[in-house]
Amino acid sequence: MTTSSTANTSTKPAASGTGRSAGSGPPKFRSGKASRRFLRNLVWVLVIGGLFLGGQGVRYYLHYRQLQTIRAETEKLYRSVLGPDIGGSPFGRLQFEHGKLLASKRIGLDPLSVLAALSRYASEDLRVDGVSLSGTQGRVRGHFNGDEAEFMRYMGKLSDDDRYLFSVYKIDELGGGMSFSLSVEPK
Repeated sequence: MTTSSTANTSTKPAASGTGRSAGSGPPKFRSGKASRRFLRNLVWVLVIGGLFLGGQGVRYYLHYRQLQTIRAETEKLYRSVLGPDIGGSPFGRLQFEHGKLLASKRIGLDPLSVLAALSRYASEDLRVDGVSLSGTQGRVRGHFNGDEAEFMRYMGKLSDDDRYLFSVYKIDELGGGMSFSLSVEPK
């Protein structure tokens, strides 16, 4: 009796063509599970890509706003230097104006513009006898038919000139007027 009971419980039947053991052959392909895994990975890639693109969009927007601010400030500076009509190429115009200023510094005082500044506020009582200019300094000699108070009013008007600085070097009282010598230099 004991021999027959041990034979029934000893082992499982051997693998035949229909049964599979754990280590035999590739696992069975399940398309539903693979599709879910693909969709889950696709969603993660799209979320990460969306975050990256959103960050780039925010960065672009901030740089765009900064560029607009810089352009507005630059245009304000151009308008303060060049006036309301800045033209199509304000930087080129600034270079041109700068070149004119440098040329006037190299050349020195322009005799015609000095005489124009003197005659702008002059009356018939003023006579210029001589102008001597050397580089950025000069002397103007002349005669004024009037009293010293009138001459000082004339000098006050000359001080409003935007290109030249005129100062009295010497005044000599003469009968019926005065002889003067002025120093002139660019502002």
